[in-house]
Amino acid sequence: LLPLACALPPTRPPPPPPPPLSPPSPPSPPPPSPPPPSPPPPPLSPPPPPSPLSPPFLPPPPPSLPPLLPDMISCDFEVDNCAWIDTAPDGYSWTRMSGGTPSSDTGPSGDHTTGSGSYLYTEASGRSNKLHQLESPLFSLQQAATLSFFYHMHDALRLYMGTLSIEAYNNETGWTTLWSRTGDQGNSWLDAAVILPASATKVRFKGLTGSGFRSDMALDDVSFMQFTPPPPPSAPPLPPLPPPSPPLSPPPPLPPLSPDFVAAASEAELRNLIQDALADVSIYLPPSADFKLGSQISCSSSINVTVASSGEGATLDGQEQSGLFYLEGGCSLTLRGLILVNGRAAQGGVVYASGAGDVEIIDSDVRDCSAYTSGGVVSADQNSGAVSIRGSTVTGCSAGTSGGVVNAYYSGAVSISGSNVSGCSAGSDGGVVRAYNSEPLSIAGVDFTDNKANSGSVLHLSSTPSSISDASFTANIAGDGVTIQTLNSLIDWGCRLGSWMPRKGTFFGNFSVPKCNLCPAGYYGNRSDLTNPTCESSCKRGYFCTLGTAELLFTRRAISRNFGVLGGAGGRWYDGENHIRGGPGVVRWPASCCSARSCSSRRQLPHQMVLTTWASRRASE
Repeated sequence: LLPLACALPPTRPPPPPPPPLSPPSPPSPPPPSPPPPSPPPPPLSPPPPPSPLSPPFLPPPPPSLPPLLPDMISCDFEVDNCAWIDTAPDGYSWTRMSGGTPSSDTGPSGDHTTGSGSYLYTEASGRSNKLHQLESPLFSLQQAATLSFFYHMHDALRLYMGTLSIEAYNNETGWTTLWSRTGDQGNSWLDAAVILPASATKVRFKGLTGSGFRSDMALDDVSFMQFTPPPPPSAPPLPPLPPPSPPLSPPPPLPPLSPDFVAAASEAELRNLIQDALADVSIYLPPSADFKLGSQISCSSSINVTVASSGEGATLDGQEQSGLFYLEGGCSLTLRGLILVNGRAAQGGVVYASGAGDVEIIDSDVRDCSAYTSGGVVSADQNSGAVSIRGSTVTGCSAGTSGGVVNAYYSGAVSISGSNVSGCSAGSDGGVVRAYNSEPLSIAGVDFTDNKANSGSVLHLSSTPSSISDASFTANIAGDGVTIQTLNSLIDWGCRLGSWMPRKGTFFGNFSVPKCNLCPAGYYGNRSDLTNPTCESSCKRGYFCTLGTAELLFTRRAISRNFGVLGGAGGRWYDGENHIRGGPGVVRWPASCCSARSCSSRRQLPHQMVLTTWASRRASE
């Protein structure tokens, strides 16, 4: 029965009784019917090969900026302007010229390349205060690069020459001035270079003529070079681990700051304190702090800035890609108790001063700083103030052309004192200092060792007087063998009595001051400013002058009168250095040392000098 019951269809229950009548209600919508089942998808087939005409129609990627090639910007202007674009904002273009410019007392007499080729210049006749602009095409840099060029800005009256400048553009900050010169720069082609930051995408030359026709400024031999980073050094093998050290004692507290100083704990804070300063500011950097600079810290206000540290000193590191400071507008800078390393710039590896105030580097360690053109440590021009290096050590600094340490051009006085300068160099002149038409140079208490240049391994002075005292010049090398080269420049030497040095000319090899050159025998010198081998004058008749003598000495007759006859007419004396002097021999002790009655044939006298007779050649003490 059970299987049968399960097989029978279920019975339907009777319908319920109808409800009472009520007003009709609107009919409800019928329920949606389920969608019909979708057919199974067809089997997958491999996609067709891509076609530029097939969807989707994706736009092509935007073209990247073209790489900067040296040929794009390098130009000698012999044929045309190469890739440079003359934008002529005031309606006046740069003029390509061969030979001299039409106006007298301004402009070059020929191009820089060969003297007979072409160059560009700004024609100033009838174009006072007009802007000439030469702009590069758009480019892309992978790293910083250098743009070098030659320029000529001559105004015989030094009244009307305008301004030549270089600006670089990047997408964030717009145009920024990298280099500028105003006024007469002399009647010769001068070389210069600027560093283009990696963010730069364009560069331009701007020539603004002055107020008269003697404002023909010229441009030639523009060249471009990207930096090649050095290969990373191979890692040395790891030394064995040292034994555990005892727990460190807490560091000593920092010295209290002078009320005039404000502390900077980071490179950004140091930069902001200087660049935002409206009045004099003194900044203290904690010892052992190491600030990495990606660009120069600039100061363009007529204020005094001091950056100082204590103890082992804080480090300012240019990372071989940037100078440390850029000064203009009368700004003066003092750097004290610091370690200044790896500064690299077109001019002034540590400080570039253009129309600035004084620059002082005091009690600091300066190492491995360089400039592509001039002033491996400091470059001062445009009537900047004095440059002073005191109590410091300068090593391994260099310049591509002039002034491996300091280049002063129409600038203030340069002084180096109480310092050591070694291993510095310049590609052309002045391995340590090159000074041109500047205020007097002074050197005192300085050792110059192993410095190099093509001419003037230590100093190259042109129309710059100087004074030198207590200095040594050792193992310095020049292509022409000259240690100090002077051109229309006189030197005041602080020589000892009985020595001399010439005031001008060329100075070769090793020498030192105050030792200088000894006056020769037969002459004497009683002043410290003697400038020729005759010293003060020749010895008078009957007198004898030994090498390097500072005063006239007694004759034999004077000895006989004061001390009695020594050994008869052939009197002799012993000078303490195994030399037997005879004839009109002289001694250097005062007359009161002995009398005729007390002097014997052998007697100890001042300055290790012993009287003796001819018969007794061997003196006893």
